[in-house]
Amino acid sequence: MNSNIPFAALPDLSARIMRHALTNELNVNWENFCTYNHLKPFSLDGGATELLAQDELLLQQGFVETTANHPNLWFDVGLRYRSIKYGTLGLAMMTARTLIEALDVACRYQALTYSLINYRSVHTANGACALIGDDSDLPAHLRNFTQHRDLGAIRTLISDLMAGQTVLERVTVSAPPPVNWAALEKAFPCPVEFDADRTQWIFLPGTANRPLPLADGELSSLYSTRCDGLLGKARADAPVTQRLAILLGAGSEHFLSAGEAARRLALSERTLHRRLAEEGTRFSTLVDEARYRQARALLADRRMTIETIAFAVGFAEPSSFSRAFKRWSGMGALEYRRQQID
Repeated sequence: MNSNIPFAALPDLSARIMRHALTNELNVNWENFCTYNHLKPFSLDGGATELLAQDELLLQQGFVETTANHPNLWFDVGLRYRSIKYGTLGLAMMTARTLIEALDVACRYQALTYSLINYRSVHTANGACALIGDDSDLPAHLRNFTQHRDLGAIRTLISDLMAGQTVLERVTVSAPPPVNWAALEKAFPCPVEFDADRTQWIFLPGTANRPLPLADGELSSLYSTRCDGLLGKARADAPVTQRLAILLGAGSEHFLSAGEAARRLALSERTLHRRLAEEGTRFSTLVDEARYRQARALLADRRMTIETIAFAVGFAEPSSFSRAFKRWSGMGALEYRRQQID
């Protein structure tokens, strides 16, 4: 899953799994849960449906909060993510010709998965391969949940792809072990190292080019093309306001000019301004909002001076930043910082 593509349509697999855990294990009322987490209560009692990536993220965040005292559920939930239920992406992976091709497909279209970790696949001349995870952008409160759920989900995915063949050499996880790992360890066919520097799924030499049981190059190409179509539609469906807000919030890129922002959104500058007006806002307003968000985040770090923060959010003078922050919040930056600390 990729927060930059919030309108990607995902199968309801993840929602069904989490709802089952909430209602069956913790007796949580599903409609109340959806309301509390700002989700429109969607029924999962009929046939298969889809939900947007932005709703999947809200669902995961709510699930983590609700199960904070039951982290033993996270790995077990992951084990239930069967590859065939990933929809078009699942079919593209399962019909890939070899293991490494399936991993490449999973990484190329990970915006259509449920994970918040950014994975890349690598392989070597001796036929070994690996999935390398990057969780540097993962919010701290979601880290252990995501790592533990992925531990179960990827283990199930690999087993499904390879029809139970042993292909894993070892796994390293950049998180502490699940609280009940001693009971869960038997679910793994290889050693697992926790509190590692990074998350890696390392496969046995010679397995990268091992054929998949359901290999069919033509079908895999067809389903991959359909994945491209799903991502293209997701990008086109997103309102310009939301796409621009994501772009402006990406690191230092919130100082982009309107022309540069338009180019990155594949629009002319004139079209950008027109589309924003149609959506009831202006480019300068979104830049202002991005600066305010960034300023609030930086003020939470007591090591940063007001002068440093002013420069970081694009003001040449601390006095200009102070005036802007008072306009944004109704109080001075130092007063805001004291309130957050208190």
